[in-house]
Amino acid sequence: MVATTSQTVVVAGGSLAGHTVVAELARRGFAGDVVWVRGPEGTGPYSRPALSKELIQGKVTRDDIRLPAPEAYGLRLRVVDHAVCARLDPDDDRVLVTSAPGARGEPSDGDWIPFDALFVCTGTRARLPEAFAGLPNVHCLRTLADAERIRERLPGRPRTVVVGAGLVGSEIAASLRSCGLPVELVVQGRLPMDTVFGDDLGQFCLDRHHAHGVTTRLLTTVTGLSAAGPDGPVVLTFDDGGQTSADLVVLGLGAVTACEWLRGSGLDLSDGLGCDEALRTARPNVFAAGDVANWRHPVFGRRMRVEHWSNASAQARHAVESWWAGQEGREPPAFAEVPYFWSDQYGLKYQMVGHARGHDEVSVERTGADGHPFVTYFREGRVVAAAGVNAPRAVMRMKARIQSEGTTTQGAYAG
Repeated sequence: MVATTSQTVVVAGGSLAGHTVVAELARRGFAGDVVWVRGPEGTGPYSRPALSKELIQGKVTRDDIRLPAPEAYGLRLRVVDHAVCARLDPDDDRVLVTSAPGARGEPSDGDWIPFDALFVCTGTRARLPEAFAGLPNVHCLRTLADAERIRERLPGRPRTVVVGAGLVGSEIAASLRSCGLPVELVVQGRLPMDTVFGDDLGQFCLDRHHAHGVTTRLLTTVTGLSAAGPDGPVVLTFDDGGQTSADLVVLGLGAVTACEWLRGSGLDLSDGLGCDEALRTARPNVFAAGDVANWRHPVFGRRMRVEHWSNASAQARHAVESWWAGQEGREPPAFAEVPYFWSDQYGLKYQMVGHARGHDEVSVERTGADGHPFVTYFREGRVVAAAGVNAPRAVMRMKARIQSEGTTTQGAYAG
């Protein structure tokens, strides 16, 4: 490898993608310096999927979900906690690292750190409308601290309203109901998780919520939240004129990419951080991985961002390979991993492989002794995704087919 001991790599972001970049650099025997700016939390990396499931339900503790420290293998690693990358110099290869808002100690003007390579793994943060910010008993769920604050409220069995019924919202509602709380789920669309799974699995998810005692409001948007003091109920107002009250409100309104600090750097920030098929940005020594990365997928022939746990680690390893290949004078390969995710609710495991957006046909089968739905999604006659409940083998068998049909007919997926 061309890399020398004088090289410096900066890794921005302390979740799984950043953790994996550091581990991969160490595994490959990188001989230079690594500065890992892990963000504002100061907790070290942990399993985010566990927050809305096992941790909320009290099945695990924060220590149980910590990711193991990367094996050093002699890596010269400097970890910077309670700090963020605040700016990328548009004229030079350096980043400004400052204390995170609310960090301990006196705020500073920050330090400029020059780099030979920068890996952007800053991910996303919970979407929180400004009008709802700071209200007592109203929480998002994105961080370990968020999950622990919600968990602290559960012994009092508060009446809970979960706003938003995507993956995270549906998981939170299922977890809180499994803890015995009275739960109401506000669904902005026709069905829970329908933007991900479509009607058949969306209806299945809705039926499961109802079977476990969750009440739902469909096609409903929250237009106002008001709190009657720090210990009083929260009143929710809806677009149809209705109201309800809750002791605890959890917002599951999606996420926004954490890349404002890159404004003015000349990089494409139209939806996350734009990069090519090898995860290289417009600056050849800046790479992206995880939720923030927006790249053209060679199997599906379209740009996408994937906010899934397994994608973050796979992309991080690939981003390191892309940089490594450039150092050795090789052309890096395209990142062509087929997306995969899972969701655990009421003892059932929902799984999906592929990318269903833009599909024009579905096929629905029934699998297993309980006849759970298994859905195959097509676009222009080709399989682009598959999803099922408690059907891991059937789902994962489709991965190779999606990869094969996509890579051999890439032109059909343009758009």
